[in-house]
Amino acid sequence: MRIALLLLCGLFYGLATAQLSTTSKIDSLENELTTIFAIEREQPSALINERKIDALCELSRAYDGTDSIKTFSLANNALELSLKIKYRKGIADANYALGRAYMYINPDTAIVYLNKSVSILNVLQHKDVSDSLKALWANCNYNLGLTYGYVGQHEKELEITEKVLPIVKELKDSLFLANIYTNLGVKNINLVNYNDAYQSLVKGEMVYAQLGYPEQATFNLIQLAMVQERLDSLPQMNLTLTKAEELLERYPNTFDQFNFNLQKSQYELRIKEYKSSLNTLDKAYNFVKNYKSSNQYGMVMQRYAKLYEQTKMFDSASSYMTRYLNHSLKSSDGIGVFQAYYSRSKINASAKDYKSAYKDMLAAVDVYDSIEIQASVKKTKELELKYTAAEKERQILALENEKNENALALEKQKSRTYFYGMVIGLLGLLMVLGYVFYRNKLRKTRRKQRLKEAELDLLKQEQQNKIFSAMIEGQEKERKRLAIDLHDGLGGRLSGISLNLSKLDKDEPNEYPKDRLSKVMKDLDDSLSELRVIARNLMPETLVKFGLQAALKDYCTNMTGTGTKVTLQFYGDEKGIDLNHQVTIFRVIQELINNAVKHAKATEILIQFIREGDTIDITVEDNGVGMSKEILEKEQKGMGLSNLKTRIAYLKGELDFHSIKDEGTTVNIHLTINAA
Repeated sequence: MRIALLLLCGLFYGLATAQLSTTSKIDSLENELTTIFAIEREQPSALINERKIDALCELSRAYDGTDSIKTFSLANNALELSLKIKYRKGIADANYALGRAYMYINPDTAIVYLNKSVSILNVLQHKDVSDSLKALWANCNYNLGLTYGYVGQHEKELEITEKVLPIVKELKDSLFLANIYTNLGVKNINLVNYNDAYQSLVKGEMVYAQLGYPEQATFNLIQLAMVQERLDSLPQMNLTLTKAEELLERYPNTFDQFNFNLQKSQYELRIKEYKSSLNTLDKAYNFVKNYKSSNQYGMVMQRYAKLYEQTKMFDSASSYMTRYLNHSLKSSDGIGVFQAYYSRSKINASAKDYKSAYKDMLAAVDVYDSIEIQASVKKTKELELKYTAAEKERQILALENEKNENALALEKQKSRTYFYGMVIGLLGLLMVLGYVFYRNKLRKTRRKQRLKEAELDLLKQEQQNKIFSAMIEGQEKERKRLAIDLHDGLGGRLSGISLNLSKLDKDEPNEYPKDRLSKVMKDLDDSLSELRVIARNLMPETLVKFGLQAALKDYCTNMTGTGTKVTLQFYGDEKGIDLNHQVTIFRVIQELINNAVKHAKATEILIQFIREGDTIDITVEDNGVGMSKEILEKEQKGMGLSNLKTRIAYLKGELDFHSIKDEGTTVNIHLTINAA
């Protein structure tokens, strides 16, 4: 539940701000950019360039979420122009636009761009105190915090958000401020800081009320009700839920209605209105009953189990907890599996089914990590003692029902029963401790085995890389030799034949059929052209003479033709990259472009080559027919993609495919020069 809320909150501000990027805003920015270009042609100046960069960055953010190609293209154009004219605010703004675009595609890359922007803005703030620069600083930092939260660094997100808060207050951007308060509230809920969460959500409620955006306040109110329940403020929780219900009647939406019913059911459970709680929970279930793989479905199953457990309907409670267990197993949610086993153990223990409870508790211990194992064992001991006590009570009752006139014999029998019970309990405890000791020893043995396997894998990988290197280097040498032989050998002979035939045509025109001779000459010329193409493909002269950037630019220009546009964006240089590695990178990009043109039928292809220090990131994106998930998995096992993976493995890089049917394909490649 906490993970689901965290993800929802991470998207919350992004969704709110995305609503502001309407079609009319995009059209307005496009018109403004056209006007700037027209003025630039007549009166070029540094001020016009800065205006153009500002418009490019703003338009890039407007397209974010609707057109990724335009988003990245506009931001990269702005960055390139800003670097050229040394416009530092533009550099910061362009890095912010790129970081924002990468947030949910590649969070680590987004953090790099956003940190660059923040570093520049921190310096600029000493000279520029304008509201526009403060707003850029606040938005950039806030998105940086969200990205840190997205990768699990929640404390860092809180630290950055708290730093942004006073600036947003100073700017009097109420909608931005309200979203920050809501985000802080949900974040503190996930970190179990309920008092801090309450303070933030109350402030958010006040700002939303002043804004006049009641439909956007619903989510904030539902989270506030959750915190009030955790703080045992049930009357206040009821009032908050009433406000949320009134807003939902005026502004209904599925997302808030599901969460509202979930919290209202919890309130009714707390005040022991069990029938109402069940009816309300059924409403929440109706939203997710067709989405059994979702986190929300698992949350509802947990709530059903809790409700039936509190009403002492233990069979139903156990049944729903079993559904949650199956859901967690299917989604590979380790913590969820532990919670399901642990909760079902408690339910069975309450039903006095200590054998089942004991079995579930052992399963919980088995799936939970070593940090919590001692607490689980403690609970197991308690269940073992309860089971032993129940057995002793049964035996005592049986003995009491027997009419044994010998009181002394009865006392001896009781003593013996107690003794056996103590022995059984002690043996059970020893078995549990022995099991824990065995698991720890087995875990250490497996860890050592995994280390040995990792060392063997590393040796195998190094050997494979040597084989790949020798193989590819030999192939490239052979291709170079073949290119020279074709060009200097067969090419020279064919040129001589063409020259002699041309001379015969001029000297003795009446003795030869000119039509047939012209056709032969045309065939020879075509053969020469094809020969040159083969030679250039076998070993690109441009790459050997001028480097990777020039070779890629030349190839993209050649591939651009009727119905196809290939765009290259190259940032950095190829200095320090071994020639063999440059050739391999060229072959990979060449293959991806050919696939996009021949198989995907793409009309637009964007290639981005970004080098920062020893790191290279390559993105090839097209607007072709794309592939479904099943076809993509099948294609990745084929020869074409297998060859690409082999080349990337030779460079010790990472290759990642993303494709959506009828929307296009994106291929991301990450390389480290030293590693290759």
